[in-house]
Amino acid sequence: MQGLPSFRINEIFLSVQGEGLHVGERTVFVRFYGCVLRCVWCDQPEALTHTGVGEYVQMGPEQVRDRVLAYPSTRRVCLTGGEPVVAPTAGLLWLVRELKASGYWISIETSGARVVEELFEWIDFWTVAPKGTSAETFEGDVVEAQVPTLRRYLALPDSRRQFKFVIQTREDVSDAIRILDGLGYRGSVVLQPEHERGDGRLIFEVWPWDRYPEARLIPQTHKIVGLH
Repeated sequence: MQGLPSFRINEIFLSVQGEGLHVGERTVFVRFYGCVLRCVWCDQPEALTHTGVGEYVQMGPEQVRDRVLAYPSTRRVCLTGGEPVVAPTAGLLWLVRELKASGYWISIETSGARVVEELFEWIDFWTVAPKGTSAETFEGDVVEAQVPTLRRYLALPDSRRQFKFVIQTREDVSDAIRILDGLGYRGSVVLQPEHERGDGRLIFEVWPWDRYPEARLIPQTHKIVGLH
């Protein structure tokens, strides 16, 4: 433990997984502070450095582990943000190994803009969330900006990852299709309407179900039932 860097943690809390394939599962969330992107519609501005409302506390990996273990009757934990993979790698590896040793199933939510292959074998399930044009976080073509890095996540088995697209506009749908096509993607796809202006009906009507029939249209269900 000595010498491991601390984390910047926005919050640690117990709720249910409200997004993607594991919706409804009781989960402890560890929200890391900071992100390399600046999505204009991010629903966690308090976990970002550039918003003016961000906040965090410094916590060592052992403190984070102990906080997670203190929640009763759950063995699922989700590392989220912000962007968790920008946290110090040595500390992340120590934390996930400790949690695995304690019997936890570990998931992580990342934009896919950074890759830390050392984490692949230790984390059970990866949510990779590429961004469309409406996020206003990339200059130039959003597909060309992301595909080279996203391709590295294809090293994960199909059963251990989902690509989740937050969609606000018809252009976001086109971006998602171009990203999947550019990757030759096979595996789980989640289409999530953006929380303020996204239109689930539009997504349903324009998605190419003939080409990607296994995609799932899933809103943020924790917000529907009034949970954090």
